[in-house]
Amino acid sequence: MSTGAIIVTGGGGGIGRAIAKRLHADGHTVVIADRDQAVAESAASAIGCDLELIDIGDEASVISGVKAVAARHGGLYGVVNNAGIHMQALVVETAVEDWDRIFSVNTRGTFLMSREAARIMAAQQSGQIVNIITKLGFGNPFSSAYLSSKNAIWGLTQCLAIEMASSGVRVNAIAPGHVGPGTGMEKAFRAKAEKLGKSWDDFEADVVATIPLHRWCTPEDVAGGVSWLMGPDTSFVTGELINITGGFQAYASTPSADSVRAAAQRGPTK
Repeated sequence: MSTGAIIVTGGGGGIGRAIAKRLHADGHTVVIADRDQAVAESAASAIGCDLELIDIGDEASVISGVKAVAARHGGLYGVVNNAGIHMQALVVETAVEDWDRIFSVNTRGTFLMSREAARIMAAQQSGQIVNIITKLGFGNPFSSAYLSSKNAIWGLTQCLAIEMASSGVRVNAIAPGHVGPGTGMEKAFRAKAEKLGKSWDDFEADVVATIPLHRWCTPEDVAGGVSWLMGPDTSFVTGELINITGGFQAYASTPSADSVRAAAQRGPTK
């Protein structure tokens, strides 16, 4: 379908793997980018796509990796900035080293990938970048570093969309809803349940109750949104945020203030 390849960062598992699988099924040339060779090789073999070892936290790795993919596949059709990490901690519990680590991967890594892709796409006069961020417009306890890093990516998305429009490059973002069981985010949610003093079953029931469609968001739900943005019907879509939240964004709810207060009073968890 496409000229050039689509790079999917963090494509070895979870949401990234679902995105890579869907785009490959759509007929695109897909390259899984991951720093874990074994994970990347397993996913690429299962899907039938290419891979490139890229550590998005390392500038030299990003520069060389993006250039290598473009050279190998005759350009870049797109980049999906999906790779990211999470942590669960109150602001008063958060060490600056942990804050910097989250921003280094989530925000700086997305910036580096976007910058290098944009340079190649500007020369091509075509291309698209999709950033996987998070639900915007509200806070969430224990998630200050993660939410801040993802909100920053939304700002980057808007700026880059404006800057690259004259080069025929489109830049958009997708905000998934609660993606939990069976993905890397399940660990983060289980940690939050523990901090709130809830069993996993009770916590899961509370989460699902806040979603009008009454189920978790799946990696395949997110992949469907990326597929649409990378498809032929979005030539006039740039600088946009696509919410895939099952209605949560229209009916946002967070743990009760009493639950958060109780967790804070218990102090840091080990």
